[in-house]
Amino acid sequence: MMKRLTLMLCTATLLTACSQAGQQDLVAFTEQVKSSSVPSAPPLPEMPELERVGYTGTNFRNPFEPAPLNAPEPGQNTPGCPQPNLEREREELESLGLDQFTLVGTMNTNSEGRVALVSTNQGRLYRVATGAYMGLNLGQITQITPDFIMITEWVPAGDGCWQQRDTALRLPGTQGSSDL
Repeated sequence: MMKRLTLMLCTATLLTACSQAGQQDLVAFTEQVKSSSVPSAPPLPEMPELERVGYTGTNFRNPFEPAPLNAPEPGQNTPGCPQPNLEREREELESLGLDQFTLVGTMNTNSEGRVALVSTNQGRLYRVATGAYMGLNLGQITQITPDFIMITEWVPAGDGCWQQRDTALRLPGTQGSSDL
């Protein structure tokens, strides 16, 4: 019982020591420091008014629109320049770039000769033969071998003419350059 009384007395003494009466000097000191200290940051310099300049690029090409090709209109013949057939109907595989195709394999058939199997990034499998078109640059399959298919593409040269380039789509794991 004596221990309980001692514990209660100590608790009461502790609570009275932490009362607000003992913190008045601390509160007064904090208020005095707050009122006497003033931030010493220099004022910001006045900014000069900027001169407005109007946009004068109306005579130039808009950089946010694709550059126009200087290719002649379909049916217009440019002498001395090779031209692709732009009037033919586009095939299904011409809506994807060659980088989205993977050569899966080749096989021989009785009716078509050698054909190739290509898959797209979307996982669709297509059977193609020599003469079929694929890729965005009017590419036509010119050769099918066991290791690769050769595609001849038409690329605009910018002066109204077109250039042909050969690209090989190889089986994964075979060596060689993709551009020949």
